[in-house]
Amino acid sequence: MKKNIAIFGGSLFEDIKYVKGNYIPTSMQAVIKLAKEYNIDNYSLGGMEIDRAKRLIHLLPMKELYSDCILALGEADLENPLEFDSSLREIIDYLQEQHIRPLLVSLPKELMSDSKAIYIQDIIDKIAVEKNVDYIYEGKTTKLVSYMVLEEEDFSNAILYLC
Repeated sequence: MKKNIAIFGGSLFEDIKYVKGNYIPTSMQAVIKLAKEYNIDNYSLGGMEIDRAKRLIHLLPMKELYSDCILALGEADLENPLEFDSSLREIIDYLQEQHIRPLLVSLPKELMSDSKAIYIQDIIDKIAVEKNVDYIYEGKTTKLVSYMVLEEEDFSNAILYLC
């Protein structure tokens, strides 16, 4: 029987990106590859703020539906780092109470030239370690992570490996 996995995130798990006025599929196609191995419910939406993800997670019968939950949040929360910090902690605590394994994903490396994104990324790094949560990091880092992704096509392999 296949595992059921929920995904909450922004553009990374929409498997599309906006380039020069057009939406195009990414080379990762992470959700498509995951769906070959697992039952996936992808709640990702470009611009998804953490509060929206938190509301959805609390509204859905998570415990009855999912064994794992991928969280790729933070892109849309650059202006509210304190709220992001407390909400991410609340989501992880809730998932763990429901016996659902959270899996954190770093912000896309393209955002790392923005000081606000770096601050959000530091929050994600810190929470992953404090809560002992599996963590996929896109790019090079010296931080403690479960899987470091250096090439875009390796992202799907990292997800499959950790799920």
